[in-house]
Amino acid sequence: MKKFLFLFAAALTMVACGQKDDKKQEQPTDKDKEVYIPQGVPVAPMQEIIVPEKGGAELGNPNAPVLKMEEGKPLDFSQLQGGGMSVGDQVAAQIDSIRYKAEHGDAKFQYAYGVCYEKGWGVEQDTKEALAWYRKAAAQENGPAYNSIGNYYREGTGVKADPNKAFECYQKGAEVKDAQAMLNLGNCYYFGMGTEKDTNTAVKWWKEAAEAGNAYAMAQMGDCYYHGLGVEKDLAKAIEYYTPAAEKNITSALYQLGILYYSGNGVEQDQTYAELLMRKASDGGMKEAQDFLDRIKK
Repeated sequence: MKKFLFLFAAALTMVACGQKDDKKQEQPTDKDKEVYIPQGVPVAPMQEIIVPEKGGAELGNPNAPVLKMEEGKPLDFSQLQGGGMSVGDQVAAQIDSIRYKAEHGDAKFQYAYGVCYEKGWGVEQDTKEALAWYRKAAAQENGPAYNSIGNYYREGTGVKADPNKAFECYQKGAEVKDAQAMLNLGNCYYFGMGTEKDTNTAVKWWKEAAEAGNAYAMAQMGDCYYHGLGVEKDLAKAIEYYTPAAEKNITSALYQLGILYYSGNGVEQDQTYAELLMRKASDGGMKEAQDFLDRIKK
């Protein structure tokens, strides 16, 4: 019987290609057509690591676990709760298997090993080593690795900040269908970072990222349909995107849905549920949500 550990994430991949503090209004006007782009996201979609009870003879231990990372299975952090171990501790416990697979050319594990060095999971934190392993994975067209290298060039982490190179990396990641890279590429077009500003192209990439399951992209597409940015204004479509994003606890989606449920705009009015959504958004750090709760209690 297989044990399933859901434990790998790209470390602190920034979604925004620039920094915005866009304020949402309870009744936005046609001029208020800003998309809420958070300054950073905690994790990229996680991937499943399967640890069979037996196997791993290649590690010199017939009972050592063998990791098999399966692509295309985004999972949320709730599946990591319990067991008394943090994500980092779970990864660190498997560092020998991760290292073995990485050193033997598995691109997914080269990327994973890079994250270990970036986060200091099972190894000493080392930005240069992280970047080196990301580059090895990217040489095999690993999408998450392209995205991570793009983040480094955008932020100037371990390399000289270079928006053009960041854009190129996100573009390569998007070409191999990495949802996070698609989202970041859209943000680059939205802000004009490393490329000409192009809202329509930004929306195109956000939509592709949303369709690939990226919850932040879903929230941003909800904003696009809510405000009519790059698409025809469509409240029903906005709600269609906001709802799954809110289920993943994306604060901007929780906030926007809270406003809609409080007013009954496009949905059946439910102010109790609206306050619950707003509390979740506030707990997630969205100041606008707490401001809204403070106002309705006066």
